[in-house]
Amino acid sequence: MSDFGATYLPYNLPSSTQAQALRLADILDISPTLVSGVSRRDVDAMSGTILYRHLDRFQKIDVMSLLHSMPNRHLARVLHAKVVDVALVNPQWGIWSLSNEELMADQAFHAAVDELASLIGVTASVVGGKELISEVWKQRKISKASIAVVVVWGALFFNKQELMKANKEVGNRSTMGASAHY
Repeated sequence: MSDFGATYLPYNLPSSTQAQALRLADILDISPTLVSGVSRRDVDAMSGTILYRHLDRFQKIDVMSLLHSMPNRHLARVLHAKVVDVALVNPQWGIWSLSNEELMADQAFHAAVDELASLIGVTASVVGGKELISEVWKQRKISKASIAVVVVWGALFFNKQELMKANKEVGNRSTMGASAHY
């Protein structure tokens, strides 16, 4: 058993390999068709992808070796891209890669922005976006005020999406703090 297998993840996973693969595919936002007929090694590779940022350099080498030796080349490419995205580019691109502390801080930040926006009466609703588009369409031009409203609306909409994503991930994690890697 590797030091980055499914037992090290902060999720309650089913007992069968195929069911674990489907659950991890959902967490990693991978098409379920990519994980049909996977092996225990493939599940370990998916687990290693999730844990990659929290592993030591030797374990990271093991994960990369595992990814390169996978028979399912398409799944290996997808997992490799996810590892690179969160380890080298931006951890926020894979909320599943965040430590519990990072996840809770992310959730708290987005909740605070959302609460502040509601206190001052600014929201990013679909109805508000539709009204804004209707107004711009009627006037046939975009004023500076309209641009400012679009920017604020977009920022609040993005914040709401990120808050929902963080809340979902907190809900997914059934064992906060139980993994040696988190």
